[in-house]
Amino acid sequence: MEQEAGDQLLSKVMYDPGNVSGTRLAKFQQKIAEKYRRPDVGKDYESFWAWSCEDPASFWRECWDEVDIIASVRAKDDDVLPEGDRIYPPPKWFVGARLNVAENLLRHSLPGSELVNKPALIQATEPSAEEPENFLVQTTTQSELRRQVAQAVRALRQRGVVAGDRVASYASNCSANVVAFLATAAIGAIWISAAADFAPQGVLERLTTVRPKVLFAVNAVRYNGKVHDHTEKVRAVVDGLDASAGAEEQKLEGVILIPYMASSPTTLDKTKGWTSWESFLKEEGRAREGEDESSIDFAQLDFNHPLWILFSSGTTGKPKAITHRAGGMLLQLAKEHLIHGGMTPQDVFFQYTTPGWMMWNFLVAGLVSGAPLVLFDGSPLRPSASSLWSLADKLGITVFGTSAAYLAALEKSGCEPRREFPSLKVRQVLSTGSPLRADLYPFIMKAVGPDTLIGSITGGTDICSLFAGHNVALPVRAGEIQARNLGMAVQIYSDAGKPLGAGSPGDLVCTKPFPAQPLGFWGQASEDRHRETYYSTFDNVWYHGDYVVLTEHHGLVMLGRSDGVLNPGGIRFGSSEIYEVVAKLQQQQQQQQQQGEAKTTAAARIQNSLVCGLKMPKGDDEVVVLFLVVEQIDDAQWQALVDEIKSAIRRERSPRHVPRFVRRVKGVPLTMNGKLAEVPAKKLLNGASIEGINKATLSNSDVLTEYVEEGRVLRSQLS
Repeated sequence: MEQEAGDQLLSKVMYDPGNVSGTRLAKFQQKIAEKYRRPDVGKDYESFWAWSCEDPASFWRECWDEVDIIASVRAKDDDVLPEGDRIYPPPKWFVGARLNVAENLLRHSLPGSELVNKPALIQATEPSAEEPENFLVQTTTQSELRRQVAQAVRALRQRGVVAGDRVASYASNCSANVVAFLATAAIGAIWISAAADFAPQGVLERLTTVRPKVLFAVNAVRYNGKVHDHTEKVRAVVDGLDASAGAEEQKLEGVILIPYMASSPTTLDKTKGWTSWESFLKEEGRAREGEDESSIDFAQLDFNHPLWILFSSGTTGKPKAITHRAGGMLLQLAKEHLIHGGMTPQDVFFQYTTPGWMMWNFLVAGLVSGAPLVLFDGSPLRPSASSLWSLADKLGITVFGTSAAYLAALEKSGCEPRREFPSLKVRQVLSTGSPLRADLYPFIMKAVGPDTLIGSITGGTDICSLFAGHNVALPVRAGEIQARNLGMAVQIYSDAGKPLGAGSPGDLVCTKPFPAQPLGFWGQASEDRHRETYYSTFDNVWYHGDYVVLTEHHGLVMLGRSDGVLNPGGIRFGSSEIYEVVAKLQQQQQQQQQQGEAKTTAAARIQNSLVCGLKMPKGDDEVVVLFLVVEQIDDAQWQALVDEIKSAIRRERSPRHVPRFVRRVKGVPLTMNGKLAEVPAKKLLNGASIEGINKATLSNSDVLTEYVEEGRVLRSQLS
C-alpha cells in the first residue's frame, strides 16, 4: 500500500514558491537575459539552464561576478576556458587568476564586517541520556574564527608546511577541524579528512596514498550513548604511517590532538611528536611582537591549485584519491549555496555529516554566505528521534541537511517536530545519500511545515558538489529532484550512448566541462584509471554511475546506482572494503596453520566471496548481503564463521559496514577475465529477470539461478 501511495504521489506538487522575482537566482537570470540580449533566457529556469550549458565560459565568468569571488588577479575573458568545450582531459579554468579559498570563506570575519561579532561556527555534540537537552554547545564568532585560523596558519608555517604539502584530519565534526582546514587552505597545503568512526586500517589505506606531513585528531568522541576513546586508533594510524613510509616518501612529522571530549583524558605521545591543540595555537601560533594576532597572509594560488583530496568508496580496489581544484570548488559550492539555495547571513545552516563524507566540505563552504554553521557530531537518533529537532529549535536552524535514510527513520519513529517544537524556523530540508521516496514528502511537509522547500540533491565525492538539487525558484514535486543545476550539462544516456528524452531511464552523464571536475587521482603515475573511471564508458562525456529518469517537468528521479557501490543508510562504501577483511581472515588462519599455532577453522575454507546491496521494500535504502563460497562445513561451523566475519568487519571497518545477511552459495559469477561480476548478481538479487543478463560476458553463467532464488528468499524476509 505504501509503495502504491508513493507511485500516486510521484511528481505531485508539494510546495510552490509563488512569486520568485525577488530571489537571487531570478535576479541573476534577468541580468543575464538583459546583458546578452537573450529574452528567451529570462523565460523560465529551463531556458536559463540551457544557456548556462551552451556557453560554459560566459556562464561561469558571470557566476564568478555574481558570487563575488575575491581574487588578487582576475583571469582575462579569453582565459576563462581557453581550451574550449572539451571535457577530457579536464580543462584548466580561469587561467592566470590568483586567489585563496580560505580568504573567500573568511570574508565575513574582516574587521568592519557587519557579521564580525556574529556566530560563525556552532559546535554541538550528541547529548547523554542523563542530560538529553545538553548538546555541549560551543560558539565561535567570526572574529574568533579569524584569530584561531591566523594562529593555526602561523603554527603550520613554523612547522614547515608549504603549498602542496598534505595535511590530514582523523577527527570529529568540530570547530577545531574547520579551523585546521581553513589554515591549511590559507597556506595552499592540501586537506585530507577521515571520520573518527573509520577503523585505522581504512584510514591507512587512504593516508598512505597521500602521505600527510601533519595530522589533526580528536581525543575521544561520543556516539550512540557512549564516549569512545580515539587515541589508540590515532596511535595505530601513526604507527602504520611510520612503518610503511619509503625512503623518498613524506614522513608524518607531527600530531595535533584536539580535546573534543573534555571529560576524557588527553594523553600526548610526545615520542611521536604529539602536541595539544591549545599549545599548537597559543604557543606555536603566537603572533610576533607588534603583529596583529588576527592577520593572515593568504597564499595567492592558481585557480587550478589542489584544495583537498577526497576518497572514492573503493569498489574496485584501494580507494581513489580524488584531487579537487581550489577555484572550482569555491565557485561551484558558492553557486549552490548562494544562487540555488538562496542562503544569506540570516540563515543558520545544519548538515548532518562526518568529516569523512563530502557533505562536510559542502557544509564548510557555507561560510561564504555568512550564515552560522552548526557542526553536530554523534548519533542523529540519540537520546531520541527528536534530538536534532530540539537542537534546530534551540539554535534557530533554517537549512536542515540530512539523509533520506534519516527521514525514513524519523517517519517510522512517529516523531513530528513541528508539533513538539512549534517555533521551528526550518525553511529548507536538504536530503542526500540515497533517493528520497515520494511518500516521504507529505510526511516532511506535515512534520516540519507546509512552506518547507524539500531539496533532494545529488552529486558525489567525485565532484564534491551537485549535478542537480534544490532550487528556490521552482516548485517541489514528490519524488523528484527539482532541476539540473546551472552550468551542469546533465543528460540521460542509453546503454548505446544516445541521449534519452523525458520518461526513459538511463545513465546520468555530463556533456560539457565544469570547474568542479577533479584534476585526477593523487599518486597515480598514469591517467588511465582517471579516464577509465569517468570518461571511458561514453565518448567525451562524464559518466557518473547513477541510473535516473528525466521527468516532463525537467526534474530527475533517482533510480539507484549503475555500479556496485554499496549505500546502506546513505553511507557509501565499496565492496572491496568487505573483501579485504574476508581475505585478511583467510590469510591469518592460513599463516597460523602453517606455523602450527591454530587448528583449522572455517575461515581457511572460504573459496570466494561476493558482496552487493539489496533494496529495502520501499526502495529508499538497502542492506548489505555477503555471499560466501565455502568448503563443506557443518551448521555450527557456519554460524561461527558468520559471527567471526561480522565481528572482523565491525572491528576493521565500522558498524555500518557489517552485512545484514551472510549467505552460503555454490559459486559467484565471474567475467571472462576472472573478475567478480557484482552488477549482474545485484540485479538478480533485486528481482531483475535472468533473461536481461548478458550471459556471454560471464565464464560461469550457470551460477546465476542461485542468485534469483536468494533474491526471492531475502526480499521476503525484508517485506
